Amino acid sequence: MVGPERVTNMLFRKFQLGDIPACARLAEEAWPASTSDSAKVIEHYGMEEYMEYALGSSNYAEIACTSEGMVGFLFGRIDGLPGIERPKRSMLGEVPGILRSLFAHRRLSLNMLGFVWSILLTETKLKLRTPESDASVEMFIVGSEHRGKGVGSQLMTRFLKTAKDSGSKLVTLYTDSRMSNWQFYESRGFKRVGMFYDNITSHYSGVDAEGIIYALDLVNEADQ
Repeated sequence: MVGPERVTNMLFRKFQLGDIPACARLAEEAWPASTSDSAKVIEHYGMEEYMEYALGSSNYAEIACTSEGMVGFLFGRIDGLPGIERPKRSMLGEVPGILRSLFAHRRLSLNMLGFVWSILLTETKLKLRTPESDASVEMFIVGSEHRGKGVGSQLMTRFLKTAKDSGSKLVTLYTDSRMSNWQFYESRGFKRVGMFYDNITSHYSGVDAEGIIYALDLVNEADQ
């Protein structure tokens, strides 16, 4: 059986001002909203704010491009990255940015407040269950037409190498059982270290989902 053809004309570059709309479009494609009004509003008005939040929590941001444009990206935190301070994550997560967007577009309602509450619940669970680490994957998306062609593998390999070269020992990430390819992380040696009912993904997708916290030991990964 012949697998998908690998992308051969790919270019990697640093994130640039103006990339947020393209990142948000890839995210909307990767995470289709349920038919509920609140999910559709978040998908339409809140996704760029979510990308901004992930970027603000990162000091590593790389874009994968072909002649067709952006095909994937990875935002991450690496504490030991030379000359760059560790980013500070907001205690309220992406809630302030999403609320600003909803207020600006006059889309705030009781249903939307329920959605915002689900975000706060998920953020709290993450803070309580995620182990301390010196690197983390904050946002990682590959366009659907380019999945299985080596784009994600190259983005992840480049990030992990940079983290390890910068002295990182443990990389963490959060994903979910419903809207992500969690098998990819396990194939790269990430181990599950926490699971919980994911309020935000369940609300957004319309189907119950489990949040999954992964960790990768960079010191001993060669032995895994």
